[in-house]
Amino acid sequence: MFKFFIQSLSLVVAYWVVGLLALMLAIPPGFATAIFPPIGIAIGAVLLVGVRLLPAVFLGSLALNLTVSFQSNQTLTTEGGLLASGIALGTTLAVSVAHALSRVILKERQAFTREGEIATLLLATGPIACVLSASFCTAALYAAGVVGLGSLGVTWWTWWIGDSIGVMLALPLMYVAFGKPADVWRKRALHVGLPIVIATSLMTLVFVRINTAELDRLEKAFNQLSVPFAANFNSALAGQLGVLRSIDGLLQASQDVTEQDFAVFTQDVLETNPAFYALSWNAYIAHPERAKEERALAARGLPAMIRERSEEGVLVGAGQHSDYIFVKYIEPKVGNEMAQSFNVGSIANRREALVRSANTGEAVMTSPIQLVQDTVQRKALLIFYPVYKKGVSRQQLSATQGFATAVVVMEELINKLISDYGTSPGFTVAVDYVGNQQENLATLDSAKLSQLAPLLRFEQTYPFAGAALKITLEPTDTFITKHKSTLTWTVLAGGFLFCALLGGFLLSLSVRSERIGELVDERTAELSSILNSATDVILTVDANGVIHRHNQSAVTLFSTTDATISGSHIDEWLEAFAREKVTISRFFDEHNNTVFDTTLITQNGERVAVEVGISSVELSQGSYYVVMLHDITERKKTEKLKSEFISTVSHELRTPLTSIVGSLKLVEAGVTGEISAKAKSMITIARNNTERLNALVNDILDVEKLEFDQLKIAISDVPLVSIVKQVVQQVEGFADGFGVTLELSWQEHVTDATCIRADAHRLTQVIVNILSNAIKYSNKGASVIVSVGVEGKHAVIAVRDSGRGMPEYFRKQIFQKFSQADSTDTREKSGTGLGLYIAKSLTEKMQGSISFESELGKGSEFFISLPLAEPNNS
Repeated sequence: MFKFFIQSLSLVVAYWVVGLLALMLAIPPGFATAIFPPIGIAIGAVLLVGVRLLPAVFLGSLALNLTVSFQSNQTLTTEGGLLASGIALGTTLAVSVAHALSRVILKERQAFTREGEIATLLLATGPIACVLSASFCTAALYAAGVVGLGSLGVTWWTWWIGDSIGVMLALPLMYVAFGKPADVWRKRALHVGLPIVIATSLMTLVFVRINTAELDRLEKAFNQLSVPFAANFNSALAGQLGVLRSIDGLLQASQDVTEQDFAVFTQDVLETNPAFYALSWNAYIAHPERAKEERALAARGLPAMIRERSEEGVLVGAGQHSDYIFVKYIEPKVGNEMAQSFNVGSIANRREALVRSANTGEAVMTSPIQLVQDTVQRKALLIFYPVYKKGVSRQQLSATQGFATAVVVMEELINKLISDYGTSPGFTVAVDYVGNQQENLATLDSAKLSQLAPLLRFEQTYPFAGAALKITLEPTDTFITKHKSTLTWTVLAGGFLFCALLGGFLLSLSVRSERIGELVDERTAELSSILNSATDVILTVDANGVIHRHNQSAVTLFSTTDATISGSHIDEWLEAFAREKVTISRFFDEHNNTVFDTTLITQNGERVAVEVGISSVELSQGSYYVVMLHDITERKKTEKLKSEFISTVSHELRTPLTSIVGSLKLVEAGVTGEISAKAKSMITIARNNTERLNALVNDILDVEKLEFDQLKIAISDVPLVSIVKQVVQQVEGFADGFGVTLELSWQEHVTDATCIRADAHRLTQVIVNILSNAIKYSNKGASVIVSVGVEGKHAVIAVRDSGRGMPEYFRKQIFQKFSQADSTDTREKSGTGLGLYIAKSLTEKMQGSISFESELGKGSEFFISLPLAEPNNS
């Protein structure tokens, strides 16, 4: 229970903290950010621990959104709580869907264990599941009036992108940090987690730089809008003072300005400048003049008294003072009746402003006031401008005729400036009075203030009428939408999408690498088992002959230990290496991919016949050779017994066969007397079969000699044309018996002096074997063509027939012992199947080669290639 509590609390705190950090990357206008990792953290936690953490997801999202609401409104409201709850519910539903989809994909398996499932899992838990959170949360914002219908699509898209990228970025990191088994996932911290963190950090720095540049651009654009507006505001203030100075001029120019004169003079100003709520002439009189002025008021149909407010706030006749500054004329009259004949000097702060104006000769304004006119519900300023008596040089209150006074409503002034602007300016305007204290005069909030307002705010303070006025302009969402660039959002979303895809790619590579490692371990174990259980010896040897690896069979065959074999040299064990005078590396190269027999000398000195196979292999450490040894002791014994048996039988058969052939020839010749034709036919058949048997015995003896290297080859310079002619003459009688014609030809540059290096007797045997085969397999009446030529440093003897040719399957085994294309050939063509084997072996003994070409149904052509003799040997 305690563990679950800690897990839940950790998820709530992580969601709240990471969410606040993510929202710092939000790009106004809008409520969402282009990357929101908390939902990825929540999905990862639920996948790792289970659905019991869903309440913690709800609480984490609720805490985050309540914090955002409090930061925006500086208080917690019911509406903010309902909105936060709606967003938290949408997030929790999306996490639940992601968990359900993952169970369908994984089928009770651990996540991110199969390469093919990584992309599917990230897609399902990210873009697919986040459709629900984006839709639900955007609907909640719309219902709460936070976003309008026009920005609904942009908000949904931004929210979906942010949640999707957040999942794909945070989910792998959650598994790297908390996945099971721990040893597997912690290994991925370096290869998966660290690159994601570094890439995300770099991307954040890039975003901060680009966002700073974007803010600078927006600030310049806003200043281009704000500076002229503020200048117009300052000009409007100067215009207000100009109106008061013009009233001063009017009073200085005329000895007696009547109420009608004042009304006509101010009419145009009031009609064209709505900021002037009223213009008045406040006359200054001493007490002795009061009675006269009150009679004048009565004559104008006004109350015959100068008035002021009592302590109860009721207008009453003014008490006795040494002097009075009362409203003598005021325009417009309608709406300002209560100000008529009011003693302005009876209010302390206004008298102080009047005295200061009289002493300085400058206009002076009061702090923001609520006028006595009950109809005025907005704050206004009273601006006094002194009008001195003619001929007075000293500036003091007693030297004044009175004060030209303006009642200015700043809100109207700002409205006038905005209306002159023509279109929606995209900013809010506030004007503050700056004197002994700062007090707001007017704030025009015609549109929703942008979240960037504190960063782009424009402020300017202008000295005015003895104090100062500060104008503040802040951008609205309209301005930001109009002037913003998509570059910042594109960089943010695209960059973090790259980081997320990088994480998925690295995770895929990690899983693949681990799987390959597992397969390598499995295959290595299998190969080790195979090698150790192999009956043949397998050695890995470097180019210097040092043995690096060996299997268990080597220990048994070498009659020694592992330590003795490892690091020893191959020539210590095999005679073939020890007796060669070339280097071991050259011996390896010369015998690469070949098999040969030699003798192994074991640790105890025993000699063992082995068959050696060598092949090269490239390993990461360099070039090596694999040497395989097969114990052929039993095979050698068998071959020796077979050889001895065949040799004994062959020698025992040769003498009686020779005697039988001779005797049959004598009987056939009639030496023993006349015999009947029938008997003679039978004797001829017996002689022919005996001669065939004798030829078979001779072939077998030759084969045995070839295999045991007992056949003597005497190489000398042999005239090429001469020996071929001799062989053709020898087999002409044989060819006549088959009705086949022999044709002989040679190239022009082949002369009687052309010689080859060969054994004349054995070469004759080779050509006879090839020719006899061509004759036997040619059709009656056909020709066998023998041609002689030179190719490079070799002479080529070609024998071509027009017989039936060889089938494809037989061509691979034609030079093997006892090979014939058809089993009936033995009976039809009286062959042993050893001729071509002997011919090939003898040719190779003479450093030559035999090859052939054949086409089924058209015949075959054999080529005997032998080295030409050097000119000085001819």
